[in-house]
This record gives sequence, C-alpha cells and structure tokens, in this order.
Amino acid sequence: MTESDQQQDQQANPLQVLGRALTDIRKVQNLLELNYPDQGDAIKLQREAGDLIWHEIQRQQQQGQQ
Repeated sequence: MTESDQQQDQQANPLQVLGRALTDIRKVQNLLELNYPDQGDAIKLQREAGDLIWHEIQRQQQQGQQ
C-alpha cells in the first residue's frame, strides 16, 4: 500500500476501505488459483479472509439501513 493509498483510506468511510481490501484479497486469491493451484492452504486462507470482510460489509450496510 502506497502512502497516497493510506491517505485516501484515512479520508474514506469504513465501507469503502473494506471494499478495497476485499477487492485486493480477491485479486490475490485469483492469482493463486491461476498460477499456484497446488497452494490449497493459501487459497483457502484468502477465501476465508475475503468472506469475513464480505460479511462485515454486509453487516455494516444493514446497520446503516436501520
């Protein structure tokens, strides 16, 4: 993460930051699946991390709607 990315994160709302983190996790997950399919543990960890962030995004969105 570059310094300008960090500055943007400080100005963004938490859902935007989580969304960007989720995008980056999914990119790494896809790279692993395509280039290193034998790295099952790493792929599984990436998938789980992405799922956790996705659920947190959904939770925060639901709280914001209430």
